[in-house]
Amino acid sequence: MLYELKGHLPGFKGARFGDGLNVVIAQRSETPGAAAEGSGRVMGKTDFVRVLDFLLGSDVRAGNPLRRADSAEAEFGLTLDLFGQPRTIVRGVQNLLTAQVNGASMRMPKFRAYLGKALFGLTGSGNEPTFRTVAAYYLRDVGVDGFASPTETYRKQRGLDTRLALAYLFALDVDLVAKVGEVRETDRSLRELRKAAKETVMGMTLGRGNDLDARIRTLQIQREALAGEIAEFRVVERYAQHRERVDELSRRIREINDHLVVVERKVKDIEQAISEDEGGFSDRAYLQQVFEQLNVVLPDLVTRRFEEVEAFHRSVVANRRRYLEAERVRLVRDTSQEREKLAALDRERAELMRLLAAGGAFETYSELQRELSVVDGRIAELVERRAIVDRWVNTSRHLQLHSAELELQVNADLHDRRDHLATISRRYASYAYQLYGDKRPAALTIEAKRSGYKFVPTIGGESDHEVRGMTLFCFDLCMAVTAKRAGHGPDFLVHDGHLFDHADAHRVAGALRLASEVCRQEGMQYVTTIDADRLDAVLRERPDLDYHLCMEMPDET
Repeated sequence: MLYELKGHLPGFKGARFGDGLNVVIAQRSETPGAAAEGSGRVMGKTDFVRVLDFLLGSDVRAGNPLRRADSAEAEFGLTLDLFGQPRTIVRGVQNLLTAQVNGASMRMPKFRAYLGKALFGLTGSGNEPTFRTVAAYYLRDVGVDGFASPTETYRKQRGLDTRLALAYLFALDVDLVAKVGEVRETDRSLRELRKAAKETVMGMTLGRGNDLDARIRTLQIQREALAGEIAEFRVVERYAQHRERVDELSRRIREINDHLVVVERKVKDIEQAISEDEGGFSDRAYLQQVFEQLNVVLPDLVTRRFEEVEAFHRSVVANRRRYLEAERVRLVRDTSQEREKLAALDRERAELMRLLAAGGAFETYSELQRELSVVDGRIAELVERRAIVDRWVNTSRHLQLHSAELELQVNADLHDRRDHLATISRRYASYAYQLYGDKRPAALTIEAKRSGYKFVPTIGGESDHEVRGMTLFCFDLCMAVTAKRAGHGPDFLVHDGHLFDHADAHRVAGALRLASEVCRQEGMQYVTTIDADRLDAVLRERPDLDYHLCMEMPDET
């Protein structure tokens, strides 16, 4: 039960709550800004709901009045029943991380856990929803589209959060919802990984199973060819040195061949010279004949001189011949040695050429080994990626089977709770009936889906803003009653008057009368904000409306 709301903020007068229907009236000013004259700023009816939410542990979001500069020192207090007795919560803007309960300071996590247990019976264990997730259904914020959908308290709310919160508030199996949520979250993560794997990450993409198989087979064939080449490969030690030696031997062989050509030429010249010397000396008798024909008689002295010259000449020729013979012998001997050396060099070169032709360099062998290692690495990578694809496929199948099993379990659970569900559905339908009669058949169905429980509140006929607003009103009222009866919710429900913006006075009057009657029957409080002129119109429709005026405030929203 709510008792009193106080606040130290310009334009905020505080509120005293009573039983049943509580109304906060927002007075519209005749002149814009006049209501705020002298007060610096005036809080509107939406701000009233946000202050209550702030005292129940909400964060101060953008657009909250407490974010304004003139609210920097604001402090609020709320007295309400906690654990069966009135206690006062105090929270200030200057220290958003703490709150006080009857003077005892608590850090925000502890404070929220405290309220969760006191108002919703949350123990903070198992698969229970968080306190703030369930509290948001009791204090919807229009600023975050809190009235856009009955099952969501803000746009694009996580499905698991809504299903857990509603399952708890409607006294269903939250453990079953959590299991379904885990499967769906795993499936969602798997889909995100698949999507990410289609893009290049660190130079690789995951690929499809068939493509990976084809690439693996191709690389395996390539590997077999490389392995066979390596198996037949003979590594020649000091391959580079052998190649250099072969080149050196080839140069030496060419040099020796060139030298032999020169030497053989010299030998031939010597042999020719020796051959010419063997032809003998010129006969000096022809000189005597010449002189005799000239009637000249040579004296004996001249004859002796000829003999001496001939002897000297013979000596010179003999010496020359001996020299040429010796030179020819030397050259022949050198030639023989060179030819032996040439033969030895040629044999060495031939052996090295045979060795090189039969094998290869160690560098070449190492390169083949490196290629094989690269291919092995690529095969290992593709095999691992193929295994990931297989695991994903198997995981997907497992998730599908598990999801189907859980859907059956949800169906079975709903079947076991059919009496409880029927009570909820009748309650919701009765609320809608009091608003629309038999013109718009209504139902709140809770269906079994692979996502868990699906809540489908409907009010039949053509849908418009008014009907959507009344659908949410009936849904929240049904939820609050169900949760209170199960010990899963507090005995109050707060609605911002923006919920009724699209409804006429007759429909708003019907909704407020319904809330008043339900609160009287269930021992609850329903708090709503409403413009003064709208309340006047409602009272013309329902003069007997039983309500408590808990606060009047000027309206800026």
